[in-house]
Amino acid sequence: MIVKNFDAMMKKVVSSSPGDSFVVSGEEYYQSTRLLDALRNRASALSFDTVRLLPEDLSDISLSALFSEGSLFNPGKLVIIGDVDKLSKSQKSELLKISAGGFDHILYCRTAGRKPSNAFQTKLEAAGAGFTCWEPFANQMWKWTRTLAAGQGISLTRDGSQAAEAIASGKLERLADIIIRIALFHGAGAEVNSSGVYSAVKGLEETTAFQFCGEVLSGKRGAAMRSLSLLLHSGEEPIRLLALLYSKWRQVAGARELLQSGMSPEAVAKKLGFPQFIWRNVEENARRRSNSVVPAVLETFSAADFGLKRGTDPLASIASVVLSLTSAGK
Repeated sequence: MIVKNFDAMMKKVVSSSPGDSFVVSGEEYYQSTRLLDALRNRASALSFDTVRLLPEDLSDISLSALFSEGSLFNPGKLVIIGDVDKLSKSQKSELLKISAGGFDHILYCRTAGRKPSNAFQTKLEAAGAGFTCWEPFANQMWKWTRTLAAGQGISLTRDGSQAAEAIASGKLERLADIIIRIALFHGAGAEVNSSGVYSAVKGLEETTAFQFCGEVLSGKRGAAMRSLSLLLHSGEEPIRLLALLYSKWRQVAGARELLQSGMSPEAVAKKLGFPQFIWRNVEENARRRSNSVVPAVLETFSAADFGLKRGTDPLASIASVVLSLTSAGK
């Protein structure tokens, strides 16, 4: 059975019982970590042993024996199999036979990232509950912000939530880290606005990356180049940084196009879904004449992406984009 909603999958996990199986896929790992943590707690409550395996471990272990054998001291096992899609053909066949026949344990399988599209995956999901972990859509991030904040004993105002989500740049794992830092900074029971969010996460690399994008799009070449060097030396992932800059530039380019069509700033902000505290900067950057030659800018981004994926010096690759975005006439 395919489960499409995280909350629905979590309900199945926390109420799981012997004979249940779960298969989790997808390139977003924060959700699968939460599911697995909840499943471990459930197994502890049932007094189950926990057995964790990877495909290479199974050369010396029989899956059939593992699932048929009981325990001297515990009523069952939680069997966790990582990279399940990398099992050998015979191991996959053995696991499917076990899943279809029933067992007295709980099974959790995690694929190696992207969800495979094959008969094995389909049959494994049909035997239990399958869930794919995607990054939440932008308009759904506030739900995660609320949930994560409640879990840390704090609450965020609307603009505080929007600030945290903007810094996270669509990454759920980053959002979770940001919420933890906010809670540690302000303490349990705090209600935090946007100013409080920025104060709490000022030292985050993601915040620095966010500032770097603002410097580039504001035409502050010197400041942007200094930030770029600092980010790369501190370990920021170059491709992720380039993707963030591209995302912010696309926002500005979209706003510029609508403003030039005669649409009012208020209408543009509403159409693109920008909260007021973000829209002010977007509008200011959109009204600048620089960065307006879209085909040329796209070509620069493409060349930098190509270079990064083939080992070109990250500073040189991203600097070429910075120069392009800060060179056009103002």
